[in-house]
Amino acid sequence: MRATFCLLGLLLGSCAASGTIDRLGDRCPPPDFGRPGWVRTFAGVGAWTGGILGTVVSIVALPITYPISLLAEDEFAAGGRTEFLMFPATGGAAFGHALLGCPPDVVDYVFRRAWVGGEDPVNSYEIVPIEAMPVPRDEEAAKGGEGAMPGGAGSDG
Repeated sequence: MRATFCLLGLLLGSCAASGTIDRLGDRCPPPDFGRPGWVRTFAGVGAWTGGILGTVVSIVALPITYPISLLAEDEFAAGGRTEFLMFPATGGAAFGHALLGCPPDVVDYVFRRAWVGGEDPVNSYEIVPIEAMPVPRDEEAAKGGEGAMPGGAGSDG
């Protein structure tokens, strides 16, 4: 019995849930937003609990999801088949993260963060302007006339 639990523990490290849990801890929300360790711990415990339960559901659902993934194999992008097969594990991790992480976060916000002045996190994303669309130079091309080409090519005149 112990060997089974050890084997399952080793296999869990290679599961899709562990990668999802790591991403949830790093980005949802990022540490820059001021969440204390105890809030992040609750969220992490919820993510692990949901991820483990979701992994069990993924394994139980394999007789249904595996044939479907074989039928739709051409439509999946790179890694899409694994994401489809393990969606209960990743979804369970996200649900557990939110379910156990939100209540302590609300308590922390209401009783501490709302009253303590601090610097808001700065968005590091730089806005990149979109290139302008080419404008037709001909009136006929602007109206969408037949044979008209932008830039005057193909127009009589």
